[in-house]
Amino acid sequence: MINNGISRNTVPNWLKWTLGIVGLLIIAFLIFAIYLYQAAQGNRTAAYDQVAEEVLQETELTAISSIERFHGENAYYIVYGETDHEENKIVFYPFDLDQSSIISLNQSEIVSEETVRANWNNQCNSCKMIDITPAVISDGDDQQPAWEITYEDNSGRYVMEYLSVSDGSRIEARRFNRLFNRESD
Repeated sequence: MINNGISRNTVPNWLKWTLGIVGLLIIAFLIFAIYLYQAAQGNRTAAYDQVAEEVLQETELTAISSIERFHGENAYYIVYGETDHEENKIVFYPFDLDQSSIISLNQSEIVSEETVRANWNNQCNSCKMIDITPAVISDGDDQQPAWEITYEDNSGRYVMEYLSVSDGSRIEARRFNRLFNRESD
């Protein structure tokens, strides 16, 4: 076999090293991003076990089905559960663990999320729903449970609307104008 001095390996060593280092950096970045995401998720739900124990001790709930969070003027854990008498309840438990601020509602006595969604669809059929969640609205020293509906209206504004849990009437609405035009979808 005749070797005429041409190597089959034509990739320069510096390019191999550069690609190797860039590849290692990408892998390290992905590992760090996954770790950071898991740490943030763990931190977000870390207090749920403690809150569940305290709600079971401080309220008439005997079983808890789920826990969510609401951040308004005051932050609350929203605990869904059941009593000994098989009544479904929603308990708003404050982040500061102040037992005097606990709000407890029978789910049978409030306007359901499905009813709120249906009424909203009838009023704003060309809007884009984002979320419906229980909330607590502060009115001075008074705390009022509400439904928070977030959506994008016909004009492209982001809207947060608060409805009474007792009758579905509007308590408050906040509309945010878009500062920059977004590109078409």
